[in-house]
Order: sequence, then C-alpha cells, then structure tokens
Amino acid sequence: MKKHILSMVLFIFAGFYFELCSAPFVFGYNEDFEIRVSVPDTSSPIKKKADKMDKTMTALELTQAMGNGINLGNTLEAYRGWNGSTTKPVLSYERLWGQPETNQEIMDAYKAAGFNCVRIPVAWTNMMNYEKGDYIINEKYLDRVETVVNYALNAGLYVIINDHWDGQWWGMFGAADKSLRKEAVKLYKSLWTQVAVRFKNYDEHLIFEGANEELGGRLNDDTAITKGKKGVLSEYECYDAVNKINQCFVDLVRSTGGNNKYRFLLIPGYDTDIGRTISADFKMPADKVQNRLLISVHYYTPSTYCIINEDVSWGKNKTSWGTAADIRLMNDNFAKMKKFVDAGYGVIIGEYGVARQKNGNPKDGMVDWLSCILDNCDKFNYCPVLWDCNTFFSKNSPLGFSDSKLAELYQSRAN
Repeated sequence: MKKHILSMVLFIFAGFYFELCSAPFVFGYNEDFEIRVSVPDTSSPIKKKADKMDKTMTALELTQAMGNGINLGNTLEAYRGWNGSTTKPVLSYERLWGQPETNQEIMDAYKAAGFNCVRIPVAWTNMMNYEKGDYIINEKYLDRVETVVNYALNAGLYVIINDHWDGQWWGMFGAADKSLRKEAVKLYKSLWTQVAVRFKNYDEHLIFEGANEELGGRLNDDTAITKGKKGVLSEYECYDAVNKINQCFVDLVRSTGGNNKYRFLLIPGYDTDIGRTISADFKMPADKVQNRLLISVHYYTPSTYCIINEDVSWGKNKTSWGTAADIRLMNDNFAKMKKFVDAGYGVIIGEYGVARQKNGNPKDGMVDWLSCILDNCDKFNYCPVLWDCNTFFSKNSPLGFSDSKLAELYQSRAN
C-alpha cells in the first residue's frame, strides 16, 4: 500500500514538473525591454556643446540645493484628447487647459517668490500620432519644451521634466493583447531617446523624471489604443513592470551619452504613493554611476482635505486641518521615506497641495498644512514641489501669490 501511494505521488510530481518545463509557465512582467528602436537625431540646435557638469554632487546635495519647488501645472501637459489633432500650432496645446503661454517673466517670478526649482510636466504625444504607431515627437514640440526649460534655467532654477499622464498611453503596458505591450515598450523607448538626446548637453540643473503617477496600478488603465478594455496585470505583475520600466529608463538615458552619462534621474515611486513605494516589492533601479538617483512620491493626505471641496461617493469633504492627530499622521508618513535618504537617494515630493473651497477661499488650516510639509522636508532633506495651476500663484499679471500669508511662507523658506 505504501509503495502504491509513493508511486502515485511520484507520478503526480513528475506530471507537474513536466508542465513547468514544457509550458510557458512564468511569473511577473516578462516583456522584452531589449527591443531596438530607430528615431531621428533630435540633438539641440541651441546647446551644441556639452555644458560643464558637476560630477561630484550627490543626490542628497542636489535636493538641498533645489530647495522649494513649484509645478508649471496644466500647461505643457495639457492634453489634446484621444485621437485629437497632432498638427495644431504648438502654442495651442499649451493653452488647452486655460493656462497662459509660458514666458521668461513667469520663471523670474517663481525665483523671486522664493522657489529654487520648477517641475515642468510634459505630454509628449500631443504632437505624436502614436495611435497609428508613429512614435516620433514633432520637432516644433521639442523646440517649445526646450524654450520653456531655458526660461527656467535663465531664471536660476533647477528644472525637472517628465512624461506626465499624456493621454494615459501607459495603459498599453498592461493590455491583455501582448502585441500592445510590445508597442508600449517601443513608444517608451522612442520617446525617452528623443527627449534624452535633445537635452544631453545640459548640465546638472536639468533632471529627467521617468513618469508621473502612471507607474503602478494605472498600467491597467484604458487607453486610446485599448478602446474600453482595461489591463489585466496583477498587483505583483504591476510591481514587476514598474521595476523593469524604471530600469529601462536609467539604462536608456545613460546610453545616450553626453551629460546624460551623469544626469540626475528622478525615479517615480509606485503610484507615487508613500505606502506603496516603501514596499519591499518596489526596487530602485541599478545605475552605472553612484549617487545620481532620486525617488519621487506625491502627497495629498488626507485626500478628503487636499483633493475635494464637496462630498463625493468615496469621502466626506474635510474642511479643516491641524489637530494633533492630523500633524502626527503627516509626520509619520514623511518619516517613512527616510529609508531612501539613508540609502543615498534624494527624495522629491513631486506634488503636494490643498484644494480651495468651492467659493475660492482657502480651507481652514491650509497654510499650517503647507508649513508642516516644508518643516518635514527640512527635517529629512526632501525637496517639496508645490502643485499649482494658477491656483495660488498667478501666472497672469500681476505675477505672484495672491495670498499674502502664502507669499510670506515661501519667501521665508527661500534658499
């Protein structure tokens, strides 16, 4: 009887082993990131020689030098919509979401207000017909982004550029159709090759950020290509995909030469969420050079205070902030990111902010919430970058903060 049972166990195990060996039984996100892409030479017509670059500065020193930052929100990332025209005048995309055309005076005003860096979100597919498999960025769009970057650099600001939402083409990475995942890799590599080559001669004042909030569960989002079909990746596969996309980003930028060999690179955390980014499933990419990587998370907690100004299906509008419990929660959350600083990575709070009340007035405790953010960033050596879309800082004349308390807060924290 024992021999019979043993024979059955061995038979079952042998069958299972055969299945493992003969079938494509794999775990994780196993797309081919070694795909080669061909793009035109997008070298800058302005910056033809490489600037002298500080190769000794560390990521921790950089975050200290960057001080406080602000986002040029709803501007270069304003989007044409799925299947919208990619051939309109370049400045029309910049104004799609009601923001003014960016100029030198705006960047000078940021600097005068106490900011030392600006994050410039960009939707690169505005003038790229990716829905039809064309992954080439229109040269006029590259020119315009470079112009805006130079406005900021001329003002003495550090600059972050990224690929920001961008019609959420990122959902192609999670598509059930494996051929679309392959196209996602091609699009990603084509896009970042063109951007990296365009800016390869700029010095350490320009930082590349691989994505916005898309690297995480949003890899399963619907897109113009998937047409109503959401992605199918499990959470484990999403983490694996995020890790591989971030590694691809580092390897690709380094391969484009020039100052990109040493450029500071900002790695988006999982969903740019603190809790999900500190997970052991999230891995920082390997790099050929030391101390040149940073990690980005966003902070809108409590979401019922920061994001909404009326009751919604998922929460009740929180109209005030500042209790001992409120402060303790923020302090505890910010302390969690210290593990990255301890490992030598700079930490960027790429977005933070508070929604105004429906009547346009600030919520109770807003300045205290912002001040507590800045206190935590000073304590842990993080760089905070305020999310703003003409909400607090006017990009129309007169330029600057309309709220004197906010103006005083950021002026008092200037580097």
